[in-house]
Formats: sequence, C-alpha cells, structure tokens
Amino acid sequence: MNAEYQRLEAEASVVEAELRDWGMTVDLLSAADVTKCEQQYAALGRKLASLRLGLHLIRATHSCELRLKERQFIKSLPRTYHSQGIRQKKVHLPGNVAVTLMVTYYHRCQSGGNSRRGLFPMLMLLGIAGHYTPQIRTRMAKAAALLGSYDEAVTMLAEEGISISVNQLRTVTAGMGQLLRRMTDLGSMTATGTVSGRRIVVSMDGGRVRLRERRRGKTKKGRKRFSPKWREPRLFIIYAVDEEGRMASDFAPVIDGTMGSCDQLFALLLAYLRGLDLTEAARILFVADGATWIWRRIPKLIKSLGLLEEKVQQLIDFWHAMEYLGKIAESKSLTGSRKSRWLTTQKKRLWRGEIGAVVDEIRSLLGSHRTKDQKTWLNYFITNGLTNRRMDYSHARDHQLPIGSGAIESAVRRVINLRVKSNAVYWLRENAETIIRIRAWIKAGRAEELFHQTTCVTPELAV
Repeated sequence: MNAEYQRLEAEASVVEAELRDWGMTVDLLSAADVTKCEQQYAALGRKLASLRLGLHLIRATHSCELRLKERQFIKSLPRTYHSQGIRQKKVHLPGNVAVTLMVTYYHRCQSGGNSRRGLFPMLMLLGIAGHYTPQIRTRMAKAAALLGSYDEAVTMLAEEGISISVNQLRTVTAGMGQLLRRMTDLGSMTATGTVSGRRIVVSMDGGRVRLRERRRGKTKKGRKRFSPKWREPRLFIIYAVDEEGRMASDFAPVIDGTMGSCDQLFALLLAYLRGLDLTEAARILFVADGATWIWRRIPKLIKSLGLLEEKVQQLIDFWHAMEYLGKIAESKSLTGSRKSRWLTTQKKRLWRGEIGAVVDEIRSLLGSHRTKDQKTWLNYFITNGLTNRRMDYSHARDHQLPIGSGAIESAVRRVINLRVKSNAVYWLRENAETIIRIRAWIKAGRAEELFHQTTCVTPELAV
C-alpha cells in the first residue's frame, strides 16, 4: 500500500496503545472522574474508528472490483465522460482525521477541465460527496434541520468530533437540497409502505417563512440589497388509520413539501401517491381546511390517480367549519347562553351530517340584509356542504376516518414553525426548502429512507 496507508496504520497503532495504557490508569472515584473517562474513551474510540475506516477506504480504491464498477458506472451515464488521470481527494472523518484518496477524475472534455464540472465516480459509488462520508453528511443534515440554527448545529457536531464551520455546513446541506430537487424533477423520490386494503388519509396546508428576495443595487457598505417577504411553504401528509380512526403506528406517514407553486406541490404529491399505488387502498380521505387552492386541484388529482368514486371522500376540517359558525354567531351579536345553545345545536347537526338544516339555520339567522363577510360565510357552507358534499362527517365517522386536519396542522408546526418561521430570520428560497424537506422526512420517522436515497446516486442523478 501507499505512504498514506502506512501513515494511518502508524497512527492507529499509536491510538490503540494510548487506549490500552490510559485504560490501565483509570480510577473512578467521583462523577467528574466518570465524565472524564467517558469523554476520553469517546474521543479515542472515535479517532481509532476513523483511522480504521480510512484504511478500508484506501483498500477499496485499490480494489479491482470497485474499479470495474467505476467503469460500468461511467458507461451507464447519459453523457460521455473521459478519464483525466488520478487525482488526490481528501476525505474528512470524525476525530480530526483526514485521509487522502487517489481516485480517477472524469470530465466531458478530452483534455481535462474544471473539477467542479467533472466527476469522481469512485467516490460517488462509495457515497462520498463534498469531502465527507455518508454518515457524516447524515449527521450534518440532521443537526442543521433539527436544531435552532446552523451555529447550534456546528457546536453539537464539534462535540461528536466533527469539526466544521457554519459555511461548510451550509454547503453540505445545500448540496443535499440540490440532489432532492433533481430527484423530484426526475420523479425518483419514493416512500416505502403498503397501502393495500388500508384506509389512507391525505391532507395539505401552508405555513409561513420570511425570504430574502434580491433587489437591485447595493447598500452603502457594498452588500447586496434584499426585500424581506413573507411567503407560503406548502406541506402534505399521507398516513394510514387503524380500526379506531387514529394514525396507524405500523405505517410511517409521508410528509414532504415545497416552496414552489401549488401545482408543484400537487405534482410532488401525485408522484408519491402513484408510488404507493393508492388504487389498492380500501378508502381514501382528502381532508383540509377551506383553502381554495387545495380544493380546486383535488378533483384533477383523483382523476389522474384513477381512483374509484365510491372509495374517495373529500372533507372540510370539522373545526374549521365550527370556526366559521362562531364568526356567524358573533356577527349577529349572539352572546352568552344564546350563542352557546346556537353553536351546540349546529355542531350536533354537522356531526350527524344534517348540513341542509345548518344552511337553513344560517340563512334564518342572517336574514335578508347580509354583509359581505356574512355572504362569504354562507356561501362557504353552501359550496362545501351542499354542492360538493365536503361536510358529510357522519359518513367519515362510519368508516372510522378522521374529521379534522390536525395531522397536517401539527406537521406544519413541527416542520416549519419551529425551525424556519421567524420575524428576525430571512432565508434564501432554496435553503428554506431544503431544511423544510429534510426536517419533514425526519419528523415523519423516515430519515434513514431519505438519506439512503440521497446517498445511492444513480447515473441519471450523477450528471
């Protein structure tokens, strides 16, 4: 093996000896002693593991089997790439360990070119990107998505022996975001799970995030100008329910979203639902609040999926409807027990599916002289309740299906509000979407599934 391999072997021997010698002198007499012992063992163990991994990586890059896979990978690419010879690539490992690998660089030009536009297919086959191994990139993405800021993430990663700067963390996370966008464009994002014979609920909603939108010119200090604008990231959730109508524990929900348009969100949702083969589900419920952008697109989505009409139900969130009833009561100055009795009566009618009686009662209460808001609220119940049958709550309960969109509202809070929504934080659009999507998969309990897809790069994604 080469000099780099010998260097790592020598360092590993030194660490092993240090572990052995230090372990013989350990004497635990207090909590402080235990803490120090834990920290020392963790640091030395981490460094030794990284050194051994470095040895494995060097051996792998010299193996005939991996070189054969590299040639096959290059041939399978949709474009032609040419070898530019061996280049040095440094890979950073935990414990301040770095290993220099000798790998072949490929470029579309015969005579070489910019390394940013070329490929290191052997590193791609090993899941190495941006000088980091798959596990380190996974830890970086999780820290960036789950903690309150990049600074907090850098601090926590340092405690795990991963020394990086905030800019390096942003770069790695942005790279994963770019890969997610390419996978979305290619329609290769998938979620595992069996929906055959199950009751499936699909819900969607929007949140709030403040973006940095560029303006012309620069400030007096020479910085780029930007306008802080509130924008709406949109999420969807797909989950199964058990016999009691609660979210099933044996089917991890699918949560994803976009900073793009409503049509982009529904295109992404359509891809996931096709991947899950939603036509095999026993029943499908689409439930959301009264947002027009949602219900305008649901019928087209159902048609694109080829779902049978008798399997599908559309439902307005029950508590959203109750909120409108409350506004109607307040607009007519109903107070105290009179207001409570009126709302309780309408609630029971909605619960039993008597939407016609509710509409008649609203008309009677509002009278013939109605304000603009009162007309809007009345039309809300006529359109959703009578015309489009989106308030048949008794039918949903008969099939043990939820009558509210609490699942997506909880997802918006956990995924968006607790990380990217702030008056004092301004995001670039692509960075906000990256954090939202990674966080959504983690909160859904599908983190490993996501990171596996973003690590095992296909030839289509490579270019």
